[in-house]
Amino acid sequence: MRMSKPAAALLLAAVGLTIALYARGLDGPFLFDDSVHITQNRWVKIDSLAWPDLVRAWNSSFSGFPGNRPLAQLTFGINHAFAGLDPRAFKTTNLVIHLVNGLLVFLFTRLALGAVKPRQARDLTALSAAVVATAWLLHPIQVSTVLYTVQRMTLLSTTSLLIGLNCYLYGRIRIAAGRPGRLWMLTAAPVALVGFLAKENAALMPLLLLVAEVTLLRGVVTGAERRFVNAVRIGYIAIPLLLVVIYLVAHPVIFTYDGRPFTMAERLMTQPRVLWTYLRWLVAPDLSAFGLFHDDIPVSKGWFEPVTTLPAVLAWLATVAAALVLRRRAPLFAFAVLFFLACHALESSIFPLEMVFEHRNYLAAVAPMLLLADLVVVESRRWNWPRSALGLGALLLVAYTTVTGIRVGNWMSFQSFVLSAAEHHPDSRRSNFLAAQALISMLGDAKQDAGPVATAADGFLDRGLAIDPDCIDCLFGKVILSLHLGQQPSPTVLKRLQKALATADVGPTNVAVSQFSFLVRWNRSNDVTRLPDADVTSIFDAALRNPGWNNTGRAGIESAYREYHEYVTGRLDQAEHHARAAIRLWPKQWGYHAHLVGVLRKQGRLSAAREALEKAAASVRNADQQRQLATLRAAVDQQIQQAGHAH
Repeated sequence: MRMSKPAAALLLAAVGLTIALYARGLDGPFLFDDSVHITQNRWVKIDSLAWPDLVRAWNSSFSGFPGNRPLAQLTFGINHAFAGLDPRAFKTTNLVIHLVNGLLVFLFTRLALGAVKPRQARDLTALSAAVVATAWLLHPIQVSTVLYTVQRMTLLSTTSLLIGLNCYLYGRIRIAAGRPGRLWMLTAAPVALVGFLAKENAALMPLLLLVAEVTLLRGVVTGAERRFVNAVRIGYIAIPLLLVVIYLVAHPVIFTYDGRPFTMAERLMTQPRVLWTYLRWLVAPDLSAFGLFHDDIPVSKGWFEPVTTLPAVLAWLATVAAALVLRRRAPLFAFAVLFFLACHALESSIFPLEMVFEHRNYLAAVAPMLLLADLVVVESRRWNWPRSALGLGALLLVAYTTVTGIRVGNWMSFQSFVLSAAEHHPDSRRSNFLAAQALISMLGDAKQDAGPVATAADGFLDRGLAIDPDCIDCLFGKVILSLHLGQQPSPTVLKRLQKALATADVGPTNVAVSQFSFLVRWNRSNDVTRLPDADVTSIFDAALRNPGWNNTGRAGIESAYREYHEYVTGRLDQAEHHARAAIRLWPKQWGYHAHLVGVLRKQGRLSAAREALEKAAASVRNADQQRQLATLRAAVDQQIQQAGHAH
């Protein structure tokens, strides 16, 4: 497809400006879930592109299929093989994928506009598509997807969806023109299946194709290929959607809301408000509204709690109804509405996920950008106000670029990231805790004046506790802050922490299990200010009395308790008890089996260690673990032989 010079120039400028804006943030740190998938994941840290290493990276996730996302894990491994744990290499890869996706957005919107407005001049269509791609590339909401390394998963699944949509639309349009297009249409499903290996969002392909068919492609004739097109519609849209419904009905466990501080009904009432919030961020970005955590957005507890709940629901019902009614007269509007909602069909519906994340708009952002671009470039000419529209469009692009530049600056260091988040979201419990955590980590710097830093950290923790008096992370923060200052924590704080651990909500958004491991590591490595044994055991015992933990969370606590007794108290019988408890809760976690073997060896119970090793073999998932198993088995066998000779 030929591209006009204005469109090519704009697209080239957008790519260059995107690179320039993001360049400052490429050296920013790994954050949060990056540790689970990359920095603390030894299986993804491959050193070559040899086949065994690639297989190891492919299988490096701790989750089961489809949550293991092996394609994304493989790309993390390849990054490590070339550059180790250099964040610049990982984030540069993300930026390259983002740029590729921007070009795919250009192709997709050009095809969409061509299908809806076939009589429109090609140069005008290309310019509109270039405006969409430019706005999409430069929009500040994309920063958290590009610079948060683990969101490679979203980037890659979006790549697959865009390639599939482009192939399908291009094939359908070629068929309508009497040209060969079958192979192009048939490519959509295989590409989506590849993307599913990066993130489950690629499963949205049938729904997105359905939206395209009922809006963009309504007037695109099938001609002599009607049977083929109908067969593809059935095979690529109807059957997959039916199979999804059957699967969901057969697996109700997917909708378990254990560990979430809200019910399914509350989530469904909240999401319409969230979707309108997303649209507001997309159309008129506000720097203070962006951030990784949005727990300051209240959950809807009823139709008028908050009062905007029912109006948000009714407004969406009216908008969808208008889109369906106007899909003939205003197919672009209908497409934008339905495409936006279809992109959110997984993450803003009945599934027990967190309420709000910006990256969920990565592909959905195409919808409002398309309407805005069409308004600025095309429709303004019909209404004879092109200059005003172009001025508005230019202002929006300047606003997008400016806010993106500021946001990228905030991602340059962990401290700047979390402190800006707390500044912009003062009512976010998680943002306040993370700001305090960043400041506490600075207390070990001899050049840092501890007084003001500690006071600021304590202020953030107090603000988090004012938002949620049972904020377990904040109470842990109070304990750790005192220890950093060479003081014993307040008995009042310890009692509050123990009570919260025993009775409060312990979902993944309310407490990090790593807090227990950190406390143990502190007592292992610090000889000056240790938390007394009675306080440590009271904290662990209180947590284990809480029935709200899921198996993996409780297993993590049991494993940390094992570490405490193995390395701090020396009570190996208790270490063995908690090691076995961790295995019962998460039997497929190889590391827990290895810990038990280590404890049994220290006790001199070599036969029991050998028996535990044989049971551990069932948890081995990759070649690295297989080598560890063999090494442990050889060491235990050698100890058994030495013990036999001694007797």
